[in-house]
Amino acid sequence: MLRGHCLANYTSDPVFRARLGSPPENDMAAVVALWAQIFGNPLTWDDLPWLRSLTHLPLVVKGICHPDDARRARDGGVNGIYCSNHGGRQANGGLPALDCLPGVVEVAEGLPVLFDSGVRSGADVVKAIALGASAVGIGRPYAYGLALGGADGVVHVLRSILAEADLIMAVNGYPTLADLNRQSLRGVMAR
Repeated sequence: MLRGHCLANYTSDPVFRARLGSPPENDMAAVVALWAQIFGNPLTWDDLPWLRSLTHLPLVVKGICHPDDARRARDGGVNGIYCSNHGGRQANGGLPALDCLPGVVEVAEGLPVLFDSGVRSGADVVKAIALGASAVGIGRPYAYGLALGGADGVVHVLRSILAEADLIMAVNGYPTLADLNRQSLRGVMAR
C-alpha cells in the first residue's frame, strides 16, 4: 500500500476520492498519504479498554498466535480469541497458525478460540477442532468456489469440506466433535 500498489479499492471509492480532492491518477503520492492517514493508526493493547467500553456486544480479537497475546486479550475482557495468521497473506513464511493453536487454547482458559489460516480441507478442520478450536473459519476455498460457480460453488465447497471432515471422523471412530482431542491426532501431529 505504501508503495502505491493494490489501492484500486480505495481509488475507485467515491468517498475516498472526494476526501482526496484530486483525481488519483494524477497524484499517487497524495493517494498513499491519504491511505496512510486513514489506516496508518493501528490499534494497540492500550486501546482494548476503550474498545470494550464502546459496546456490550461480544468482542473477539483476531490475529492471536502467541500465548502471551492470548493472555493479554483474555485479561483485557474479550469474549473470544481468534487464532490466525490471516492466511499467511501478511507475512508469507511465518509461523503456521495451527502450530500456535494449542498454546493459545491453553491460555484462553475456556474462552472460545476461533481458528483460521491454511484451512483447505475437512482434514484441516478436524485437526483444528482436535487441537481445541471452538470454531474453524474457511477463507480462500469459499472464494474459489464463488469465483468458479457463484453461490452454488460456495455451497459445493462447504459441503465438500464438511463431508470430508465427517468421513475422517467416522473412519477413525470419532462420532462427534466433542470426541476429538489432541490424542486423536497421534501419529499425525500429536504434541
